[in-house]
Formats: sequence, C-alpha cells, structure tokens
Amino acid sequence: MSEPSEPRSDRAPAWLHDGQSAIRHDVLVALSGDRLLIDGFDPVPLDALRRIDARGLQFGRSDMTGWRLGFDIAPPAALLRRLPTAGRYGGPIDRIGLWGAAAIALCLSALVILGTIQGLDLLARMIPYRWEQRLGDAISGDFGARACRAPAGQAALDGLARRLSSADRPVRVGVVDIPVVNAVALPGGRILIFRGLIDAARSPDEVAGVLAHEIGHVEHRHVLVALLRRFGIGLLVGSGGTAADYGQALLESRYSRAAESEADASSIEHLVHAGISPTPTARLFDRLGRDEAAMPKLFVYMASHPPSAERRARFDAAAKRVPHPRPSLDPASWAAVRAMCGKTKPGGEFELRF
Repeated sequence: MSEPSEPRSDRAPAWLHDGQSAIRHDVLVALSGDRLLIDGFDPVPLDALRRIDARGLQFGRSDMTGWRLGFDIAPPAALLRRLPTAGRYGGPIDRIGLWGAAAIALCLSALVILGTIQGLDLLARMIPYRWEQRLGDAISGDFGARACRAPAGQAALDGLARRLSSADRPVRVGVVDIPVVNAVALPGGRILIFRGLIDAARSPDEVAGVLAHEIGHVEHRHVLVALLRRFGIGLLVGSGGTAADYGQALLESRYSRAAESEADASSIEHLVHAGISPTPTARLFDRLGRDEAAMPKLFVYMASHPPSAERRARFDAAAKRVPHPRPSLDPASWAAVRAMCGKTKPGGEFELRF
C-alpha cells in the first residue's frame, strides 16, 4: 500500500513503469531518509535502485523485474546525489576500484597458472606406474629400428642402472644408434642413451652422471608432466596422439629450469650413494660449456637447463662427499658398452639436452 503523500518543496517530476502493467505513470518523487517516496506507490529503499542508462536519469530495481523509474528533466542535485551513480567498469570493480581489481586479477591469474602446474604434477603422481610403463614400452618400440642390442654391453648398463636407481622403482636403460650427445627419459622408467653420448664420453663415469640425471627425471615424474602439458587429458584416454608423437615430443621437450635443477640434485645423490665421483660429470659440463661460450649470454640463461658452468660447479662441489670413489664400470664393461652400436665413432654432435 502506498504511503500518504506530503506536500514537499523538493519533489521532482518523474515517470514510472511499476512492472505490473504497461502503463506509464507520471509521479512525483522525494527523499525520506534512506527511501525514495513515490506518490501513489510504495516507497523504495535506495539500495534497491540501480542505474540503467548512461545519463543517470533512469533506474531499475534489483528486487523487481520490469520496474523502471525515469526523469525527463534532471532532478534537484540533492536528490540526484543520493541515487545510484554509473558503474564505469562493472559492479565488483567499481566497488573495490580499478587498481584493486587489477591486483586481484593478477593474483588470481598467478594462482591459476600455479594451480595448473601443480595440478599436472599431482595428476602425474596419481597415474598407476604400470600404465606408465606400458606407455614407455610403446614409445620405446618406436626406436626399435635404431636400438643397439649387445648382451655384454646391455648387462653392464643394467648393472649400472641398478646401482643408481632405487630398488622399489628400477629403471630400464637402452642405447639407440643416434649420433647426438643426449639421453632421454621415457615414461615408466625407460631411459634411452644416444650413441653420440657414449662416443663423446671420456669415461663411463660421465655416462653414469647423465644416466643418474635422467633417473631423477623419472623419479620426479617430469616425463609425464611434460607429456600432459603437451597433450592434455587426451594422453590418458588415447586421443592425444600416437607413440611416435609422444616420443617426438619428449625429444623436443625442454623441462623447466626448476625440473632440470631437481634432476641434477637427484643425479648427485645417486652418484654419491653409489660411490661414483661427480667430478667426471662436471668435466662433461665443462666441455659443453665451451660450446655455450660462443652463444649470447642471455640465450644461455634463458635455456631450459641451468648454464653448464653452474652445473659443473655444483657437481664439483659434491665430489668431496665421495672421498674414495669407485669406477662406474670396469674397463671390460665400458668397452662392451662402447661397442654396442658397432664400431665406436669418435666425437659426436653436441646438443645440450640432458
């Protein structure tokens, strides 16, 4: 029911659609405390009004559909100041301010990115290891034509892998005839060492350091995270690609600097635990660092791996933890590994990938 009107000098003419009919009502409105009085109609709380036009002369109600109040002539300033003002960016932004909203948006974006990264890491850890092993076997099979099979060399590498990996999650290592100084970790604990790395290594301990690094990638599930980031949930349901696609993606992958540092830390721990000196691995990084010397410094620091000089220093510092090192392979075993792909070829095409 409407309240009785009172003669007031600050009333302003307006028109009203009450939301009940299509009739336009010519009315007088005035302020009374925190309410807007409308002749012939119930008063309206000011906080229920919302501005619906650019000029600020038309208003709706948040609690009633179809209700419209408008002024053909701007009402007195005392009345207009109490009515809702225009929102410049939208309700929430106007309430907290543009810079406050920008700061909140930035924080939320960072949380979304972090949540995505952490979410992939958590998802990778939830995947059954047997499923991961089947995926690794499928990817490894795509390298079958290049696999180097020699019983003595394979037995030597298997023994080295057992020394460097944990008993509850052993790795399986193989050699492929690819002339690049590299090694790659596959899902399910499979690791492929490229012939170029064996040819370029000056001792089996250098290969052991790289193998231990790849074992670190396996243990921290970096391989699955990289594949999930590339192929999404399709990896799990079989719609993300073929085994060849996954293998190519891993060959092209660049782990984050944090992941590479984490794998280096694991490599050092495995070498120390096995009684193998980290110094030869540091020497390998030293030779890689000479190739980096010709690269612009900014490019080196933006690469996925930590700069070779940093890695060399890290492995060198760990050498004091192995006062009486034992060789990773005896001379006969090392010779068998070097002969796995046929006649040993000097050198190798350097590529900083492991």
